[in-house]
Order: sequence, then structure tokens, then C-alpha cells
Amino acid sequence: MRLGVYLTSMLQGRPLRDLVEVGRLAEDFGFDDLCLGEHVVAFDAAPPWAARAPHPPTEAFPEPLSTFAALAMVTRRVRLVSCILIAPLRPAALLAKTAATVHALSNGRLVLGVSVSWMEPEYAALGVPFDARGAVLDDVIHACRALWSASPASFSSRTVSFENAYCEPRPAHVDDIPLWFGGVCTSRLVRRVARYGQGFLPHITSGTSWEDVGAERRRIEQAMHAEGRDSANLEVGVRFPPFGGSFEEVLGRDMQRMLAAGITQLYCPLRAPQTVSEAARALERMAREFEPYRQSSEVVSPSSRP
Repeated sequence: MRLGVYLTSMLQGRPLRDLVEVGRLAEDFGFDDLCLGEHVVAFDAAPPWAARAPHPPTEAFPEPLSTFAALAMVTRRVRLVSCILIAPLRPAALLAKTAATVHALSNGRLVLGVSVSWMEPEYAALGVPFDARGAVLDDVIHACRALWSASPASFSSRTVSFENAYCEPRPAHVDDIPLWFGGVCTSRLVRRVARYGQGFLPHITSGTSWEDVGAERRRIEQAMHAEGRDSANLEVGVRFPPFGGSFEEVLGRDMQRMLAAGITQLYCPLRAPQTVSEAARALERMAREFEPYRQSSEVVSPSSRP
């Protein structure tokens, strides 16, 4: 299992450059992944599944890919994982170019976790139809993959089309930029992961159990097999702890259940606001507490899960 730190939440009230320093320290302490989420613009609105918004509208959300470019310059080993990036809010060619640039700057460490997210006013502010967000996501990802596959590239769909377009730099192989898909485990999400995804970021609510996540993983694995793809390297990343409890307490209580569910990565928020020195102490403690489980994470393999 990999340990990631979710950097977005530690930023509140701190200079943005502090986030870059904390990312560097996380790599030094042994973290495997640096993770960022996003809202391009926020509103005082609640999602359909909750009575209130998960974030105040004033919460700082630095743009993930440009922040990853800065983090790539101060790190050498950690992956840079978007958990999540709202792909339909970006023109396909712009996303393809930006992601490929970060991929090149980081020597191939970008993992592009994408989703449609939930905030309808955010879509309106960017001129993207909310009701078509799933179809737009599919078109954006297909167009990106076309631009990463060939130069020149051509693609045509209802929402994006181009012919003989050059988009450089681009990865050596289309799958060199791993795609993880986040959200509720609908048939459309399962199909996306099964066809070209390398990871899954499940939507977890207070009623979701680790066993539920395991069932979702098995559903995706079956769909991958039906597509003729090997699911052995499928990654499943979860925000941890999802609801309450200290990192240490929930880690000790839930690790075996998470392993049995096939979870491969934890992305863990730092409680905001924190200074760099406070964040460093928290990161060191988290890495130390996680170390025994890092070594035991091979106990449950995909083939031996129930």
C-alpha cells in the first residue's frame, strides 16, 4: 500500500509556497504520493448527498497541474496524483498539453485522477453544460488519449473535434499518464476504468464501508477482464481517515479490512491550518506509524481477496 499526503487541505491561511516545501518534506519522510484536489471556482452550495458543503467556499484550491509542476522541481521520487481534477472544465487540447508537460517535467510521475465533481454553479461559471458533464468527460479523455497517441492526431465527437493537430510534448506511450476515475461507482464509471483506466477513486460517504469499496473493486475487475485487460495492477485510492478519528487510531483499526478490500493507496489530509514546522512533525509521525503496514501490505493480494 502507498501512503500519500493530500496537500490541499493544509494550505488554508498559509502562503502557497509553503505547500511546495511541505511536499518536499513529505518525500524526505518516505511518503509515496503528493495529492491535490480542486475546485476552479467555489460557491456556498451543498452537494446532493449532504446537508452542507464539504468545503467552505473560501477554502484555497490551487490549480493542481501548475502546482504539480512546482512540486516536480523539488522532488525526485514521489508520484503527483490529482484526487481529483475536474476534467470537463478544461478544453481537451489544453488538458492534454498541460498534463503532458507535467509528465515530462516530473520524469513520468503524474497520475491524472479525474471526475465530473458535483457543483453545478461551477460548471455554469465556466460555460460547460452540467447535465452533459459525463459525456464531456468521455470526450475530453478520448481526445487527450488521441493527442498522446499520435502526432498529428485527429479526433471527432459531439463536443470536441480536431484534425491533424500537433500537441507536443507528449508521452512516449498513451498509457504513460495513468488515468484514475473518481466518483460513484456507476456503470459509466466502471466502463471508463475497464476500457482505459488504471485506477479508481471511490466516492465514500458516512455510510460506505471498506467492504463496499471491495465490492466495487471486484465489479471493476470483472469489467476489465471482459475487456481483455489484466486487473492485477488496478489501483484504488481513498481519502483517509474518511470520517473522524486520528490517523493512528483508524489506521490500526481498519488496515486489514482495507487490504482485504483491495485498497492500494491512502491520501491523507493534514489538519489545517498548519505551519511548515507543524506539518513536518505531523508528516514524520504519520510516516512512522504507517511503516509497519507498508511492509504488511503484501499480505492480501488481488488473487486472494474474498
